[in-house]
Amino acid sequence: MGWQAAFDPVQQCIDGPHPLLVLGETGTGKTRLLRIAEQRAGERGARVLSARACPQEAQQSYACLHQLLLPVLAEADALPEPRRRALHALLAPTAGDVPPEKADLGNAVLALLTRLGRTGQVLLTVDDLHNCDRDSLAVLSYVTRRLSSEAVTVLFTAHGEAPPPGAPADLAVLLLGPLSPPAAARLLDAQPGAPTGRARLELLRQAEGNPLAIIELSRATRQPRSIQALYAPQLDALPEGTRRALLYAAAAWPHQELAPVMAALGTDDLGVWAPAETAGLITVTDGRLAFRNPLTRTAAFYRPPAQLRRQAHRDLAAVSPHRPAHLAAAAVGPDEAVAAAVEEASGRGDRFTAARALEQAALLGSHGRDRARRLAAALAAASDLGDPAWVRELYGALEQVNHDPQGMCAAACAMSGALSLLSYQREAFDLLLDTARRAPTADASTAFALAAVATGIARQSGLPEHWRQLRHLLGLAPENRPEHADILASVQALAATGSSRPARLLAGATLAHHTDESDLCAEQFRQAGELLRAQGALGPLAWTLAAQVETLLDLGRWAEAESLIEEGLSHAAVHRWTRVEMDLEALRTTLDALRGESVPGTRFTSPNWRSVSLHENRATHARMLRACGLSALVLGDGDGAFRHLRTLFADDGEPLDPFLSPRCIAELAVAAHRTGRQREAAHVLVRVRRSQGPRPTTRMTLLMHHAAALVDEDADSEHHFQLAVVNPEAARWPLERARARLDYAIWLRRRRRPLEARAQLTVVLETATRLGARHLAESARGELRASGVSEAPASADPLGELTAQQRQIVRLAANGLSNREIGEQLFLSPRTVGSHLYNVYPKLGVSSRHQLRDLLVHEK
Repeated sequence: MGWQAAFDPVQQCIDGPHPLLVLGETGTGKTRLLRIAEQRAGERGARVLSARACPQEAQQSYACLHQLLLPVLAEADALPEPRRRALHALLAPTAGDVPPEKADLGNAVLALLTRLGRTGQVLLTVDDLHNCDRDSLAVLSYVTRRLSSEAVTVLFTAHGEAPPPGAPADLAVLLLGPLSPPAAARLLDAQPGAPTGRARLELLRQAEGNPLAIIELSRATRQPRSIQALYAPQLDALPEGTRRALLYAAAAWPHQELAPVMAALGTDDLGVWAPAETAGLITVTDGRLAFRNPLTRTAAFYRPPAQLRRQAHRDLAAVSPHRPAHLAAAAVGPDEAVAAAVEEASGRGDRFTAARALEQAALLGSHGRDRARRLAAALAAASDLGDPAWVRELYGALEQVNHDPQGMCAAACAMSGALSLLSYQREAFDLLLDTARRAPTADASTAFALAAVATGIARQSGLPEHWRQLRHLLGLAPENRPEHADILASVQALAATGSSRPARLLAGATLAHHTDESDLCAEQFRQAGELLRAQGALGPLAWTLAAQVETLLDLGRWAEAESLIEEGLSHAAVHRWTRVEMDLEALRTTLDALRGESVPGTRFTSPNWRSVSLHENRATHARMLRACGLSALVLGDGDGAFRHLRTLFADDGEPLDPFLSPRCIAELAVAAHRTGRQREAAHVLVRVRRSQGPRPTTRMTLLMHHAAALVDEDADSEHHFQLAVVNPEAARWPLERARARLDYAIWLRRRRRPLEARAQLTVVLETATRLGARHLAESARGELRASGVSEAPASADPLGELTAQQRQIVRLAANGLSNREIGEQLFLSPRTVGSHLYNVYPKLGVSSRHQLRDLLVHEK
């Protein structure tokens, strides 16, 4: 849970003689990595020799070495006499034994480990090497530098960011940093009784990705004094002045500027921090103060009594630019003046800061309309932030104090949006309808919000009744055709008079997505995204992530799509966007299939897929079915591909999703053509044609021509193929055009027109290579060979068949970087890096990272 990426170099350590030192601050997971390594080595039959150094034994000679070697003392009897005598004098001394010299002892330990290595693998581990006694450390360093046995390896951990004094200088180092946001969120969610809503987001911010802090802060919600007890000895050992200074520094968090804290303390003497710096609790650099461990900060604040904590906030309020926040923290009851100050300052931060400040202002202020207004504003900010659980908390609080139905319209929109992100589309839509009936909207802003949220829910649910009710809500005439472009145009018109610029851009992008204006759609999504990210407004982005990714995939901008998928999955884990996470998982699988990187056995098995009703989330269901169908095509499972793609339509051809299903008609036709089910697919094509009406979009026209060429027995196949590929507009969707060209070339070759087939296949190969569509490229090469083109000579470059991104990953992995380090350099997730490596190993004829290094050495 967050340590998997860091385990790669540890696994290399286990696999061979690659001594490793794992560094990190307290709570970053060093000991856990060590224990996992010990467990896995033991499961493989290795002998594990372990020790944990502790401060109490740091002055006791050879204490750590005693822990390590005592379990194998009997093996020393087989060593030559000088070596045996040295080890017995250390581990089981008798009267008259003389303490061995360090050099003799080092050679004896080296001989013992070498002997153990002859009978099997040996893993030697030391936890907290920085606490190791000097004599043991000297022997361990001596031995580590001289180990030559392939069967013996060494794994150490130590505190901090630099190796402790005395550690081998040439030891490989793995520095553990904080967990990524999604890993931190998953770890928190795994704790019993983990908080939700605002408390959950605050805990994640306080923990700063430190695994131990996440666990202990979650436990502290049930056992408030647990953290104080954990760090009391360290804090109580400090001078009183330093403890007071730490209290003020903790009260000032998350603002780490040193000057306001010093001013609040009433001193300019930096010596007040020296004891805490020496103890390794804080760092003071460049005018900023930071706690090295979030738990230390929490304990430093809560260890003193409430009166002193309140005084710290008052003193900071007198000198800090964040005065309202400190006044609020110092308040012990309702205070309208403080509430008004907090409300006024709420607009200076991001959406999280604003929502928290407004909620706090509502609790501090008077009852009645002011409280309702502040809660409504907090609700809007939490909705912009995109945290459904917090929105639900605030909506419940607002319902208790607000008695104006008109005032609940905007709140209902936010609540419906939250329910939709959690996958409850029916409940979300019913709430909007009920609100619209009880309190018809009076202002343009609320009317737009109501229409936009209702449209977003209908697009996600795909339920015909939602589209019918939405037409009635917007005052539009009933329509038998299912494209619903007029609804989106109506929403865009409302946006022009009652919304912000990001909302107008998103409304325009949504309409462009629906009408297949892909370039315009991508550009408007990009502009809206820049504005929303700058505000920390992730909520509106959550609604459009899947459409953005689909547009980028359609345009062949796959690297951008992959980055957006990873960003979206990170936010989805933190804010629990259930159906967004499902959409992005499906689209990531789709991208793998488009690249030809599908892995056998790919299944959607996360708990979300078992708990969410796909019947009321038809868009998500459609994305999942398409992903499974494309994966099956890549893996050569035509029957599986047809089964999944056919499920996008009912038995009578009715689309599962009115927008997404028709755009899979060409892919269904390909699967049908491969499996001899053209007649069934032709039946679906007739229904799709009817649903698109007399003026389908250019993209749908091209897709239907491609499908007709493959499955319509009464049609002129060549005519349809040509219409699918010659239209210059088809260049906007490069993969779809390349697929049509490939099928056309196959048709031409089978009619003994190889020269024409080659012309099409050459273009297909160029497009596939540019996109990184490996499976399509291999298909084009195979058809070129079948049409009489000699196979190109094998590349002298072993990486020549890989994409540019895969070559980068391979070279970095060969240089010893972990998946996480590679991901940080290339802006990819560790999982994506691992997936690429999994796919390139068989292509390069290797099975491990060590072989990659050898391969590149050979290349040079």
